[in-house]
Amino acid sequence: MFTTLTKEQAAEESVSTSHGLLLKGGFVRQSSSGIYSMLPLGLRTLEKIEAIIDQELKAIGSQKLSLPLLLSAENWKKSGRWNASKGEFFRLKDRRDIDMLLSPTHEEEITQVVAAELKSDKQLPMRLYQIGRKYRDEFRPRAGLLRGREFVMKDLYTFDASVEDAYVSYDLVAGAYQKIFQRIGIPFVVAEADSGNMGGSKSHEYHLISPAGEDTLLTCANCGYTANEELAVGKIPDITLPEMLDININDSVSWNNDSDVDLTFLGFRAYDKEGNKLQNGNAAIITGKDRRINQVKVEKTLRQYLEGQAILPNDGMLELSANEEERSPWHVFIDASVRTVSIAGTDVHVHGPDHFRTAAAGDTCASCNTQSLSSVKAIEVGHTFYLGTKYSSVLGCDFLASDRHKQQKQPAEMGCYGIGISRLVATAAEVCHDDRGIVWPGSIAPYRVCIVPTQNNNTDLLRLAESIYDSLEDVKYAVKGKGLFYDNVVIDDRKQMFGAKMADAELTGYPFIIVLGKNAIQSGQVEVNQRVQGQPNAKHKIPIDQLGQWLFERQAI
Repeated sequence: MFTTLTKEQAAEESVSTSHGLLLKGGFVRQSSSGIYSMLPLGLRTLEKIEAIIDQELKAIGSQKLSLPLLLSAENWKKSGRWNASKGEFFRLKDRRDIDMLLSPTHEEEITQVVAAELKSDKQLPMRLYQIGRKYRDEFRPRAGLLRGREFVMKDLYTFDASVEDAYVSYDLVAGAYQKIFQRIGIPFVVAEADSGNMGGSKSHEYHLISPAGEDTLLTCANCGYTANEELAVGKIPDITLPEMLDININDSVSWNNDSDVDLTFLGFRAYDKEGNKLQNGNAAIITGKDRRINQVKVEKTLRQYLEGQAILPNDGMLELSANEEERSPWHVFIDASVRTVSIAGTDVHVHGPDHFRTAAAGDTCASCNTQSLSSVKAIEVGHTFYLGTKYSSVLGCDFLASDRHKQQKQPAEMGCYGIGISRLVATAAEVCHDDRGIVWPGSIAPYRVCIVPTQNNNTDLLRLAESIYDSLEDVKYAVKGKGLFYDNVVIDDRKQMFGAKMADAELTGYPFIIVLGKNAIQSGQVEVNQRVQGQPNAKHKIPIDQLGQWLFERQAI
């Protein structure tokens, strides 16, 4: 078996724990900034996650395909995302000077594929998925596989005839996701989320709780409400000002400053999908003192207004920045907690009162209205979106309904569902480790069992190791006809000291380590070390003829 000769350490001081362990354990090696080679141990864990995903998605009628990594920009320009995501993607031109990109995601591509085949609603629903590499030109790649420039993802795309059918597909996939993460064996939470530039009106994130996470979730211990802070709603006491807050907006903004409120100013620019400027303007957001504005909510509200006024098309782009624009109009957003506000001026549009602040720990849960919200850091490993017709309508993915009364073609209702597989490898290591190394859940460990002879030159012990190896691969220890230990047992027969081999086994994270001591042959027993996170190994003396059944009964499938 290929093993690394050097226990590579991370060079960066700010590297995540998981990245340091994956480097030291010989799971990955860095190729360049944000790009990694998966070594055999890392690839085995990656493929085990893929196998679980394959099984659960096929169980709900999904079919697997493969989409290209190198994409034409044509459909991205049609959907409006070519100009909306400048700087995020790897863009290039071919020798004919045609715009291309390395795939960051595949909504446009899969929609084009289905559009060429879809004729009737009798072909629906369709559920198609792929597992492959994706690319993002991260400005500052960090934390190894947690935020890289090349990564492995699973993308599932659903196509349905109606909104109701699309919601059925959404719930079906949500159920499959529950099973996937339960089988992986790491506690997870599901949070309400914002759809961002993906579009659509229904979205959930799947997180693993970790201090290394970049996302903040707000949760209620009473009712279970959980949401990303961008979408979370919390209640706070109304701020009743001692006097009316007067805001006057003409060539400049003036107000009788009050210490109980904050005014935040932003500039915005609206463009069509080709990048032509449609309107410049400014926004003033009024919140309670020291409360961060919810820029996601502000942008969504402003977009809805501009689209409703036919200023911004549905596929147009809206950019907010900290730099005020010289031109009006002005849009004023009043947070629901602020009362007694008077606004005057020309070309001023008022929005709210609404939840334009970011919810925070200590706010009262708006769902049950009894418990305070608490915050936790988490790592996002999956995301589900109901897309509606955002892509199908502009890329001609439509069909004729069987209903004779509906003679006009209608666009398919879409959903997309992602899981970051390489990120999940790193997240599992981040969540499941202790000071000795990684403690993999059995279902995704590179090998479920490692056999470690205590003496390198004892041929009887090596033969016993091989005998135990062969017996564990027996089909009688099978699940759904497949041997649970088949290709899941490894013998460490390296010419190393026993202590070094045990340290490596614990670093690698094998769930069970079978120690073959010199008395194993005479006693007919072996010592099994079971890795327990944060605790000494649980040691068990097991008769060799009962070893297979004992291990089988303790496996996570």
